[in-house]
Amino acid sequence: MKLFKFAIAALIVGGSVSGAHAGLILSDNFDGYADQAAFEAAWTPIGTVAPKSGVLSTAQSSSSPQSIQVPGTGTTSQYRNQRSFTETSTFSSSGNLGIGEKVIWSFDFYDSAPTGAPARNYSNLQDTTAPSGTNQLVSMGLNNNQSGANSGGQYYMARILGYTVPTTADPDGGPNESVGGASAYFKLNDFGVGSRSLGWHNLKAVITTNDGLSTDYEFYVDNVLAERVINIGSTSSIRSYDNIRIGSGLSNASTEAFFDNMHLEYVPEPSVLLLSSLASVALLFARRR
Repeated sequence: MKLFKFAIAALIVGGSVSGAHAGLILSDNFDGYADQAAFEAAWTPIGTVAPKSGVLSTAQSSSSPQSIQVPGTGTTSQYRNQRSFTETSTFSSSGNLGIGEKVIWSFDFYDSAPTGAPARNYSNLQDTTAPSGTNQLVSMGLNNNQSGANSGGQYYMARILGYTVPTTADPDGGPNESVGGASAYFKLNDFGVGSRSLGWHNLKAVITTNDGLSTDYEFYVDNVLAERVINIGSTSSIRSYDNIRIGSGLSNASTEAFFDNMHLEYVPEPSVLLLSSLASVALLFARRR
């Protein structure tokens, strides 16, 4: 036991436990806002044509009573909000996403027209407010670059800026993408996940690097792995994220959507968590002694 306590103390003094640390960056169920103005104070309206903001609404909610409605519109530049936050890289010991560390982003999405043509209703996780480089933007929801019949049928979608979506056979299986190209939206359907349906669905992206040389993604629909995209970009395009946007700000073919339970966290490499846990246990034991 003395040797155990000595080892833990050495780790703490040496700084091995104080590097990367778990961090809840954003968790918002939109239920704490008293009114529309309070919501807009936290989530800045960034539409350029009135109405510029999504709507704090009780018409639908995944966690009662409120969510954010993006009304149906045929007009571009309406109904969009942005929230900025601490850079995700501040939680990493290396100052960037390290090997084995994770950025986990998720939200609940209300699909109001699951049998209709996919409309531009989505949310973005971004590095800067004007992303232009590979991996600077990750998006989930729906987009109109694919029809409901393309790429295997009606499924939810994702986009990675700078990733060229192939139309060749997917190494993970699932239907081939019938619509591809640079930075295109692709369907989340490689692993037998369910197709679109009316109501609330959880969309989640887990962003990692397995080699420190590129970025890897896993996308989940209702906590079921739906798509994996690996080895995107280079070391210089491993990103740190600092804002989330709700709504496309584009015409959505008059098809409304709702967003709820926006969540973003940083998870350290597992060995760091273990060391941190061991240190906590040792300190607790020492206090009790």
